[in-house]
Amino acid sequence: MASTKAYVMEDGEVLSQSYMDSYILKQKDDGSNQIPSDSFNQTYSGLGLVEPIYNIEALAQLLEINTFHYRAVKTKARDIAGLGWNLVPREGVENPSQEERKSVKDFLETCNPSRTFTEICDMVMVDHEATGNGYFEVIRDVSDDKVVGLEHIPAHTMRAHQDMERYVQIRGRNKVWFKKFGLDKDVNKDSGEIKDYGAVEVGNRATEVLHLKNYTSRSDYYGVPDILPALGALLGDKERQEYNTSFFENHAIPAYAVTVSGADLDEQTERDIKKFFQQDVKKANHSTLVLTAKPSEGEYDSPPVEFNFQALSTDTKEASFRMFRQDNRDEILSAHGVPPYRAGVNVEGQMGGSSAAESTEIYKQSVVKPKQEVLESRINRFIIKIGLEIMDWKFVLNEIDTRDEDREIDRLEKLFKMGYYSPNMLREERGDERIDDPNMDTHFINGVPISTGGQEQVLDSVKDLHRELVKVVQKGE
Repeated sequence: MASTKAYVMEDGEVLSQSYMDSYILKQKDDGSNQIPSDSFNQTYSGLGLVEPIYNIEALAQLLEINTFHYRAVKTKARDIAGLGWNLVPREGVENPSQEERKSVKDFLETCNPSRTFTEICDMVMVDHEATGNGYFEVIRDVSDDKVVGLEHIPAHTMRAHQDMERYVQIRGRNKVWFKKFGLDKDVNKDSGEIKDYGAVEVGNRATEVLHLKNYTSRSDYYGVPDILPALGALLGDKERQEYNTSFFENHAIPAYAVTVSGADLDEQTERDIKKFFQQDVKKANHSTLVLTAKPSEGEYDSPPVEFNFQALSTDTKEASFRMFRQDNRDEILSAHGVPPYRAGVNVEGQMGGSSAAESTEIYKQSVVKPKQEVLESRINRFIIKIGLEIMDWKFVLNEIDTRDEDREIDRLEKLFKMGYYSPNMLREERGDERIDDPNMDTHFINGVPISTGGQEQVLDSVKDLHRELVKVVQKGE
């Protein structure tokens, strides 16, 4: 019996079995699932650069394909570096120089003509969380070598040299070299050539780079992002999204196998089937397809011509897809260490309150604070201490406020009444500046200052109380 099989593709194309057999696609022997090419491919060996263990450009592009990954990266960067900063005296410095404080404050507020220092730190940390690498460009005054400016360099445009002393940025056909911060030699920004300090003309000198890496034991030159273990979940969610988009573009009609019995599948029939699935169904959800075909030639007493349409996938398994997406989401957020609600995800059955506060505190202590300490130490050691020659003050990033306001005020009030805190200490605890007044550094017990006169008043009060107690006891006798 003549039987011809064809497949209706997702775009409505009708392909016969014989046609598909002739174009069977075989997977590559290496099982490759290719990612975007590295624009540095042709320059690694020629320039002596080190190739990253993962394609940094591809890692940067992952931000564009997954909502949860994007939101987690942006949230972490903001919580680490985007909540503002402060200056505090270094440990052991009793009388910090106010001139030094003003000098640091002025620099941090004017270090870039178009961006704030907080913006620059936030951009560097977005790169750090997305690719595992973040770069500051440090600009010095040629007259006295003091740091006068900071800039952000996009991580996907930077590569490290084998000598660990130079970096190069490539964008299109443009190329510029940088040197590691503190290198006591000059580097030509155009050629990358290293010379003795002062041997390169001022206009051709490379500026310096501070490189923040998210440590991996697999590379001395680059870091890796936290999302790396969850790449499968991220790419799996992308495939789910593409499948659903394609499915609903076809009015939720799955691919069909069409079997024609007792006749050959002629060109006109193919065109009719193709038109039905490609045009008619998309215009109206309940279109009707009417087909006719002639029996196969050379067959006598042949059975009637029959058309059989069999859906290749009739169950969309929507519930399973929702669970799949939720599992992917949870794995992505877990890799980042970000609580769901901080990434804008409302988890059904989980309310706020103490549970949310505890999750935030764990996130703050285990994820945010360690990264803040790394960034603070780089700024303090290289920019403030070495670059600006400031010794009395240090830079600190503002932390996520996880305190309950009313409970915190009650706690501070009790400590103040007990004489544990002075007014200025309370102001510092709350992030405010000290007030230059001797009374603001005085401790109080129940409103009574603990000074020479204050102590005498307290002692007199205790003595009076003792005398009253003695009288009460004597009357009882």
